[in-house]
Amino acid sequence: MTGSLQTKNGKYFAVINAKDEFGKRKPTWISMDLSTTGNNKRKAEKALRDILKNYEDKKVYATNVKYFYVYITEWLESMKTQVEENTWYSYEYAMRNHAIPYFTKTKVMLQDIEPNDIQKYYALKLKEGLSPNTIKRHHCNIRKALQDAMLLNIIPYNPADRVKLPKVNKYVASFYNAEQVGKLLDVVKGTNIEAPVLLCAYYGLRRSEVLGLKWESVDFTNSAIAINNTVVYNKHIIEKKRTKTQSSNRMLPIMEAVESYLKRLKRHQKEMKLLQGTSYTNNDFVCKWDDGRPLNPNYLSKAFNNLLMKNDLPVIRFHDLRHSCASILSATGCDIKKISEWLGHSDISTTANLYTHLEFKSKIEIGNSIENELKQVQ
Repeated sequence: MTGSLQTKNGKYFAVINAKDEFGKRKPTWISMDLSTTGNNKRKAEKALRDILKNYEDKKVYATNVKYFYVYITEWLESMKTQVEENTWYSYEYAMRNHAIPYFTKTKVMLQDIEPNDIQKYYALKLKEGLSPNTIKRHHCNIRKALQDAMLLNIIPYNPADRVKLPKVNKYVASFYNAEQVGKLLDVVKGTNIEAPVLLCAYYGLRRSEVLGLKWESVDFTNSAIAINNTVVYNKHIIEKKRTKTQSSNRMLPIMEAVESYLKRLKRHQKEMKLLQGTSYTNNDFVCKWDDGRPLNPNYLSKAFNNLLMKNDLPVIRFHDLRHSCASILSATGCDIKKISEWLGHSDISTTANLYTHLEFKSKIEIGNSIENELKQVQ
């Protein structure tokens, strides 16, 4: 492995004569971010020796040498065609707002990055107030980016595999009881979020499911609602012609109270469309503004929070209506399996893990059965 120190535009560069991925020797210029002014030549010479040794030890391709932040930026762009749009936006937010600015400052090279470099990043983000769950999501992105680099023989191993992640606190679901849900349904009447709140209270729908519900999926003839479409938001509303999982795609019965409300709502929307004419936004969504515009998921969550505070109700997340539905179903005597099917969980263990209070109720019943049996023989 050979190389030399060169200058360009007042900066030192290492020029490496290494083999590319096709076995051909190709000079590669690597910026050291050192000015030719001042006493930087010795630093540049040492950096050159370190780079040459790094090439020889790790046998990486010369054409792929770059700063880690540059690699992440390029990797992020390459992922646009490999993941769904909303997933990519979540990648972009974490990388552009956190990882890329941090590693731009550290100026660590892709081939030089070590587990400790990543560990320091996580420690700083925790100190800045990010949760362990958020750090875990950042880790998934960074690990995936480095895994792709390893598969391309750019780096010899994935340093993210040797990083210790902060302990993630187990989520404990919040929920309303039947009386609280009843009060909520009273105070939400006549508001622009009445439809999603009512439907989630009865069916335990995810936010993406209730906002993705279309009239074509509401079958009044057979009294059934098909949950088969979702809506998410990342910079703009994204409609998906499917649910979160295969099990989430489900058919639910239209209850009498829900049917009455939905028929009134449909009539109201038809009247609004006739009244507003060409200014009306045409679509088939059930949950929308009076002018036809679909409800923004983020708006729904904020409006729900404001509604609770305004009416002195315990503040829970909009998603906690799903948990409330599960809790009420359990109180009526439904077992975990039936609740799991109603909520559209892919596995009964998902329901049990999320709603440990429901599982504990069944254990109390078992305990009472054992106690009654033993009392009879004493």
